[in-house]
Amino acid sequence: MYSIGQFAKKTGLTVRALRFYSDKGLLEPCHITEAGHRFYNDESIVRVQKIMTLKYLDYSLEDIEVLFSKGEIGLIESLQFQRNQLEKKRKQLDNVIGYLDQAIAIGERSETIEPTLFLSVIHNLLKEEEQKEYLQSYLPEALVDKIYDYFGMNLIEMNHQYIQLTHQLKQAYIEPVPDKYLQSLIEQYSMIIPQEIAMEIAEALKDSDLTQMDEWLFPSPFSQDEEEWFLEQAERLGLYGGYDDE
Repeated sequence: MYSIGQFAKKTGLTVRALRFYSDKGLLEPCHITEAGHRFYNDESIVRVQKIMTLKYLDYSLEDIEVLFSKGEIGLIESLQFQRNQLEKKRKQLDNVIGYLDQAIAIGERSETIEPTLFLSVIHNLLKEEEQKEYLQSYLPEALVDKIYDYFGMNLIEMNHQYIQLTHQLKQAYIEPVPDKYLQSLIEQYSMIIPQEIAMEIAEALKDSDLTQMDEWLFPSPFSQDEEEWFLEQAERLGLYGGYDDE
């Protein structure tokens, strides 16, 4: 057995931390003398290893307490669980790094970057899986896959166009531009998604009860006034979604 001081040195924890974990019920000494001296054994080391690994995985002490309350698990099972959690963590980190690389590449292509607009692009990258799940409630899964496959193949170029055109339209809202130029902007903006896919989406939504997209998952780059102006100008110029009314 190890005294609390010896155990602290062996595990790298402070005596104070060991007492705290004991008070939380996470790491009970294997023996307490009548004088109140605490002793630990090798099983306690395994317990510490589990606690520290779970903390490393961002588990709160409350989460760890709940996990332990479900019953003790063996060392191998514990290591397997921890490995699985680390694998999930690695995939999450790889995804985030990938999203950041994409965002950097998009930013480097864009001459003008408005922070709010650029953050909306990053938001869409991070929320892609949730967006797909949401859309599958209203669109055929094959169509949703087709949309995001196209996005994936043209990600940097599409977002570059999205940022540039949105910025130009916002500027046109502030300072009027010639109709011919405005019409070109609206047509280009509406054509970011190919006409073929846009028509499939419109057909699939024809009998749908979807009236408005989830604003959290699909934030608009425009303010309400800008959106109203955009629709008014598109109607005035005889455009609908970037295509002639014909």
